[in-house]
Amino acid sequence: MEKLESQHGHISQGKGQIIMTKSKTILGLFITIFFIASCSSVQKSSEKVANEGVQGVSIDSGASGASGQRSSSEQAVLANATVYFEYDSYRLSSKSLQTLKSLASLLSENKSLTIVLAGHADERGTREYNLALGQRRAETVADYLKTLGVNSDRLTVRSFGEERPAALGSNEASWAKNRRVEIK
Repeated sequence: MEKLESQHGHISQGKGQIIMTKSKTILGLFITIFFIASCSSVQKSSEKVANEGVQGVSIDSGASGASGQRSSSEQAVLANATVYFEYDSYRLSSKSLQTLKSLASLLSENKSLTIVLAGHADERGTREYNLALGQRRAETVADYLKTLGVNSDRLTVRSFGEERPAALGSNEASWAKNRRVEIK
């Protein structure tokens, strides 16, 4: 491109050079916006929890009565005693809080019951990270139960990370079932 000198001694660029500079600026701006938009994440507020049937949960207790059977209210509470979590989170959902309130009520009525809180994670992430995440999930459940009056001596916290999946598969439905704390 040729440069033109004006009457005042300033060098100005030709029309082609100006258009090229503006095009580069617009292209750079577009790439920046695209990059920022692709890196942003959207926070979902809805709970994605696996939709599966009720599973039984066992609790090791000597107070089950002579016949070894639990009351129907105990069985109803324990049947739903799995707490599910969002991806990479150990925050309790509103549904989980209701489950844990029912469990705390059952534990307050049966002082000899002890439970194990087994934390799990889906397969994404390293083994060490998932073990730590499972531990944080189980500790969160234990902490909440303590705030509801359950003695910490009655709670055992364990983490299995990704080692004991409830569902096999590398998809959202399987991962949602594996992000959990089982109450046994």
